[in-house]
Amino acid sequence: MTENENGLIAKDNDRIVCVKVGKVFRESLYEMTRKYWVMKLERAENATHVLAIVDGIVKAVYIPEKWYYSKVRGREHRLEFEGKEDPTSDYIGKSVKGFYGRSSNPITYINM
Repeated sequence: MTENENGLIAKDNDRIVCVKVGKVFRESLYEMTRKYWVMKLERAENATHVLAIVDGIVKAVYIPEKWYYSKVRGREHRLEFEGKEDPTSDYIGKSVKGFYGRSSNPITYINM
C-alpha cells in the first residue's frame, strides 16, 4: 500500500489519477472531473480510479470505463473519460495533499 502523511492509503492494485477541480461548481462534479485533461492516453488507460480533488480532499471517486481525445473544437489534444461513480469508496474524504506537494499541476498519479 502507498500511504501519504495526510491520510489516503492507496491499495497496491489501484492505479489512481487525481484531478484537482475548482471550488466553484459550474457543472456537475463528474463533468468537471472527466474532461479536458492534458495526459498521455496510454497512461490514462491504465487508471483503475479517477479521484475528484477539491482543496486536497477526495470528493468523489470514478471508475473509468473509456478514455478518448475530446471532440470539442480547440480541445482535441485533451483527454476525457466516461465512467461510473463509486459512492462507497474508502478514498472519499481522504487527503491527497502529500501526493501533490507544491505542484501546481492539476493531475497527479498514484501507483502509476
